[in-house]
Amino acid sequence: MLKRSIIILAILFLISLLYIGFKPILKAELIGQDEKIEVFTDYQDKGVNSCYGTKFLGCKKKPKVEVINNIEKDQIGEYKIIYKIKYKKKEKTLTRNIKVIDTTPPELNIESMNLIACPNTSDFDLKYTAIDNYDKDITNKVTKEIENDNLILSVVDSSNNITTKTLKITYQDKEKPTITLKGNNPTYLYLGAKYQEPGYEATDNCSNDLTNKVIVTNNIDTSKTGTYKVDYKVTDEYNNEATITRTVKVITNTPTVSKGNKIIYLTFDDGPSYYTNELLNTLKNYNVKATFFVTWQSPGYANSIIRAYNEGHTIGLHTYSHVYSNVYSSIDAYFNDLNAINTKVKDLIGIEPKLIRFLGGSSNTVSRITPKIMSTLTKEVEARGYRYFDWNVSSNDTGTSNSTTIANNVIKSLKGGTYIVLQHDTKPGSVRAVKSIIEYGLANGYTFLPLDATSPTAHHRINN
Repeated sequence: MLKRSIIILAILFLISLLYIGFKPILKAELIGQDEKIEVFTDYQDKGVNSCYGTKFLGCKKKPKVEVINNIEKDQIGEYKIIYKIKYKKKEKTLTRNIKVIDTTPPELNIESMNLIACPNTSDFDLKYTAIDNYDKDITNKVTKEIENDNLILSVVDSSNNITTKTLKITYQDKEKPTITLKGNNPTYLYLGAKYQEPGYEATDNCSNDLTNKVIVTNNIDTSKTGTYKVDYKVTDEYNNEATITRTVKVITNTPTVSKGNKIIYLTFDDGPSYYTNELLNTLKNYNVKATFFVTWQSPGYANSIIRAYNEGHTIGLHTYSHVYSNVYSSIDAYFNDLNAINTKVKDLIGIEPKLIRFLGGSSNTVSRITPKIMSTLTKEVEARGYRYFDWNVSSNDTGTSNSTTIANNVIKSLKGGTYIVLQHDTKPGSVRAVKSIIEYGLANGYTFLPLDATSPTAHHRINN
């Protein structure tokens, strides 16, 4: 019985052994291990070893291998390569882990390694760029640190690769300050005018604004014609000195008036106003005389008429009411208005002005409410002893409030000769343009005069 059992077990073992030995098997293994590759680098796949066969007979067949590769070489990250090995009904899957990394440090480019800086400063005029192979431009990530008179620049990319450069700092200041003059150079003044400093600015590479440290000296004597100098000097805290000179020419303001002279008659309508005294101050500083065609729109400023007259300016008549529909409603209405302003001015300065300017000028078209009234008035005012003046240069100060534009409107019209300029002392922009107009005129050989009974007139074409 025992012997029989042993024989049965032996037979079963042999059968099992034969089954295992001749059973079909699919074998597969990775060649190599998981890997890391540098970003932007092509991955060279090592593949797998695989076969199909039996244990006793060995591998006789080569299985089909399907590779699924999702690696993006331009993108840092973790990826997988999947291998699917198949033969008949046998299937096996293997996975390889691939990590795309960046180990390249950024490039830190500095324009110059010679760093010269102002003493006691941490503000350096230094140009640099930081470019990374993966992050591209990372200049805004550059950090700066000062240590033992060295400037240390560092930049770290998104993969924590770092680049550091060290520059030796040389502290020194050998650069002179800069003085910038405002206004004209040369500057022109009439005899007796008051010199007003046009202004200046002084800046320094290390000390910044030095304007309040500028020393100004001059030898100007406006009681005598001649050429004078204004000297400006400034020294920074490291003893670098800068100087500059403005030339001031004092000229006569009493030329003989004749054809071909370069004459400017500044005339102002519609005042007096809040801005008239500001205008008178400017004219006084330059010793320039002008002409005011006045109204009675703002009687609260009537004292400005007195001041203008006392300071040598010509007072002319414009209109009492400045209401077109009243002034030009009839011949009588016009002269009633003119007589009203004449009376007011006479009460103020003791004389009756005989110079006038029509409301809107003689070429106005609003007066057409009374047909051909301007043709009559232009003859009638002269018959009654008045002289009327239009203009041949308009500042267009009713079309803009910008003083620079107003000044340029006048200046661009000056081409040599005699000019009667229309402005309004009711317009602050126009009042503030006068300084530039005067300085341009003086610098270019013009004489400024007030109108009088002998002055040339500029009559417009009648449009009624």
